[in-house]
Amino acid sequence: MGAYINMKFDTKKSLYVGLAALSLVAATGFATTNASAKTYATVASNSTLSSDPTTRNVVTNGTNALYTKAGTLRGARVIAGKGTLSQYGSSNSSQQYFRAYRVATTNRGSVYYKVVSFNGSLRGWIYGGKTTSSFGGGISSTNTMTQASMPSVTKGYTLANAAKNSLWVNPKWSQYKAQPADMSGYKSGDTFTVTGAATKTREGWLYYQVTDDNNSAVTGWVFAGGLNAPTSKPSTPTTPSTPTTTPTKDNSIQIVYLNASGQQVGQTYNWIIQNSDLKSGAKLANGAKLGDILNNSSELTDVANKNIPTGYTLSKSQPNNPVANVTVGSNYTVYVDQVAHNYTSQLSYYDSDSNQPISSSALVEGIYPVFNDTDKAVFTSATQGTIPATVFDNDIFKGGNLASLTGNPVLINGRYQTPSWKFDATKTKQENANAKYGDTVKLFYKANPLA
Repeated sequence: MGAYINMKFDTKKSLYVGLAALSLVAATGFATTNASAKTYATVASNSTLSSDPTTRNVVTNGTNALYTKAGTLRGARVIAGKGTLSQYGSSNSSQQYFRAYRVATTNRGSVYYKVVSFNGSLRGWIYGGKTTSSFGGGISSTNTMTQASMPSVTKGYTLANAAKNSLWVNPKWSQYKAQPADMSGYKSGDTFTVTGAATKTREGWLYYQVTDDNNSAVTGWVFAGGLNAPTSKPSTPTTPSTPTTTPTKDNSIQIVYLNASGQQVGQTYNWIIQNSDLKSGAKLANGAKLGDILNNSSELTDVANKNIPTGYTLSKSQPNNPVANVTVGSNYTVYVDQVAHNYTSQLSYYDSDSNQPISSSALVEGIYPVFNDTDKAVFTSATQGTIPATVFDNDIFKGGNLASLTGNPVLINGRYQTPSWKFDATKTKQENANAKYGDTVKLFYKANPLA
């Protein structure tokens, strides 16, 4: 009995000691819940970026969200999640680039940038790494334009429609708040000289930098499809004489096109040499060698290649006749091969829900996707057979040029949003079950929901 009583007494004593210890912890404020309370970062610096704005174009990669303030500050709320920023980062639309314009650092050494999307729909702070010397974390630097080759002819272009495809200081959407160029000095019919060429990195659309020949103050970038190419070789603006249009033995060369059998195909092309093509002091006369009189004797090759008869292509086998040795008044022979006839379908674009065509005016830049050589190959056949349904499973509809369409921003509930459409393979296959190569193909796109 005594042993049992002692044991019971010891248990009570232990319980009393434990309760006393808990009371002491609570009284001194070192409870477990308080020890694990979340602490927040504070702002150590916050300033406006002053470097060239064009060097502050960035893309998001989806590793960090966009916040109302630096994400580790008290009260920071998510504006756009990682999924949305991943879509912006892999977008094929220039409207979904971002411009960084402020930078902040926290007391923990983290760097945050305030950014805004080119379309203006997203604006906030995003983690940018641990240094202000370069962009990191959730964003990285990007080039919105990629240098392209200059056209072989640079002079004599005119605007096809100045109201639809005008000049821009920077190509539209290639910079944040890109601005139209001042066209007040432009007159209808003015010719332009191309001084630069670039493509939009995401869309691949070609733009030319041009200057008005009659008013150098009118200059900027224009979509290449908005220019009319010169119909004849332009004269140098400083040469007052009128370009010669009548071929003679003293001013021209006859370009003759032959097939592999040596038979002439198409028409002989008379290339008339202009005085503006000549070296200083050179005389244009019958028998003169092009290498002696021309600034660029290889121009004959360019002219010959551009005027190959329809249905033919340049042969790999050409006579050994250096263009520098060709003389004024002579014939210049070019061998060509016949091109096998192909049936290529053209494309049209439809909304899956309404079954109505998607107007080009509803799309960014006011044009449909560029129907490039890769796309044409998919819709081209040597025979006019039925287009198989598997054609619409091609990669060009999954991540390529025809995977989606991007519209112009629209104002919804006080906020600009960008309509977009995703390729609808199921409906496209149904609607083109009997389409043949050479027919116009209807491509259907499902509109993505807007917020």
